[in-house]
Amino acid sequence: REDTLTFTEGVFFDLFGRAFQAMFWADNGKTGKVIPDLGNMYRYTKRGFDLKEEFVEFYFSTGLYNYYIEAYPEAHPAYKPLVAFMHKGDRELGLEQLNHAISHAVFLKVEATLFMSLIQLNYKNDLNSAAIYAERLVKDYPRNILYKGHLINILLHQHRYDLVRNLLELTIAQEDLYSEMIRTYAGAFLAEKEAGEEIRARSGYMETIELAETFGPFAEIYGAMGYMGLSRLHEKEGLQDEAENYKRKASRLTSYAFILDE
Repeated sequence: REDTLTFTEGVFFDLFGRAFQAMFWADNGKTGKVIPDLGNMYRYTKRGFDLKEEFVEFYFSTGLYNYYIEAYPEAHPAYKPLVAFMHKGDRELGLEQLNHAISHAVFLKVEATLFMSLIQLNYKNDLNSAAIYAERLVKDYPRNILYKGHLINILLHQHRYDLVRNLLELTIAQEDLYSEMIRTYAGAFLAEKEAGEEIRARSGYMETIELAETFGPFAEIYGAMGYMGLSRLHEKEGLQDEAENYKRKASRLTSYAFILDE
């Protein structure tokens, strides 16, 4: 039993050590550094298919695989040849397995919850479901500004402004630049959509873009939302060419329809 457990945990920690390193490189714009480990990650992910009943954390990797191996190539057809010879997935089963990880995992409960929220945004364009998962994260980790920012962005695009203001009040004590970026963007969005203060909104969107650039790829979604804000303001002024230019800049930073279609 000890040897089996050691093997199972060894596969788990090897897989997720590599996976989190890959996510770090990808988040920092170094996708070329991800390629060397893809083969190992795929092999260990396949092993996890058979180990998930022994070690519940593998429900996370198995669920992610089952969903993304089907959904990602459909959204990005250029990748279909790359995955043609890989193990076939099942999107609905993948979602069930991720929800199982949310309910039962220890190490990866939070990651499973975050990815479920991101899947609802990116592949289903379902802001209501995305908000439900994001609310769980904020409830469990009320001081985590990344989760609060994620939820605030969803609520803004749902036009649930009272909830946004409540969350913003909870960030006031957090004086780091990332928190400032979130407050600046939310303030600009509220100025544009609720108060009709276009000068204030324009200034806030420009400041958001500047702050996002200091964080690099990690905060590109905020740069995208800032550019889309400027696009809307220019379109309202009848400056169509400028509006299209800002929208192109936004689309280079994100593919989220809820942002680009606002």
